[in-house]
Amino acid sequence: MCRLFAQVSPKAAGARDLLTDSPYSLLKQSDMSAENPQKDGWGLAWFGADGKPRVVKSGRPASDEAERFSATADAAFSPVILGHIRAASNPHVDEAHAHPFEDEGWAFIHNGTLTIYKDVAETLGARQARLKTDSDSEVYFQQFLKHLDVLKDPSAAFEACIAENWRLWPKVKHRYPDASTPYTGLNAIAADGSGVHALCHASRVGLARMGLCHPDQPWSVMSFATRDNRFVVASEGVDGGEWTRMAPPETVSAVVKDGRVDATRRALILVGPQGPIPEVSRS
Repeated sequence: MCRLFAQVSPKAAGARDLLTDSPYSLLKQSDMSAENPQKDGWGLAWFGADGKPRVVKSGRPASDEAERFSATADAAFSPVILGHIRAASNPHVDEAHAHPFEDEGWAFIHNGTLTIYKDVAETLGARQARLKTDSDSEVYFQQFLKHLDVLKDPSAAFEACIAENWRLWPKVKHRYPDASTPYTGLNAIAADGSGVHALCHASRVGLARMGLCHPDQPWSVMSFATRDNRFVVASEGVDGGEWTRMAPPETVSAVVKDGRVDATRRALILVGPQGPIPEVSRS
């Protein structure tokens, strides 16, 4: 179960306190649980003055590269910062498969497994040639960008990804006899230089059932909080303060406007060809 982190602030800021120093920091989550090890890579992304993402990532455990992780966290000084700790469902564990992925000015992190990623890849058109790995998460990223090109709204693009997966499912599910849905989770955060956009939604259980730091929090339920004018969204709270849990299926967008962070939540009503789409957090 990968762990996600994103921070948005009105001006360039750091996130070392939440990435490395706090009791439940992203770095500390990397080896917090022997039962749910987060050992398959890590990555951080932030945005330069030109609005382009700067990405540093590794296929090694963050706990084994704590010094490099901390140095990268210090370098990540930006209005928008992303962080990811990977627990792989894909057998490839290397730098290329680590998150974040980046393309066209966007950076993207994902927690879950898009089971039908090979089928989704075939719907990408010219975007299929942009794939650099066989990662289901990178396919999901390009699927998101495909819909974003048309809809111009990140929340709507996430919703379109869900709908497309369920349109494909009746045609391809015979290829996946062990799967009851086209994906486990689609929890993801997409960011450009102006803000972050998160989807919280899972249709079945993935590699774990509960969070690492908060054993009463389902692995699929993300949280958000405000810290010193910074809006933070993460797989689970990364410090000991108060966090608001999302109510999946839901998106949250946090964008810098007029010198402040404007955060918007949007509840999703998901219906597929065979009726309501399952949400594992409600089962």
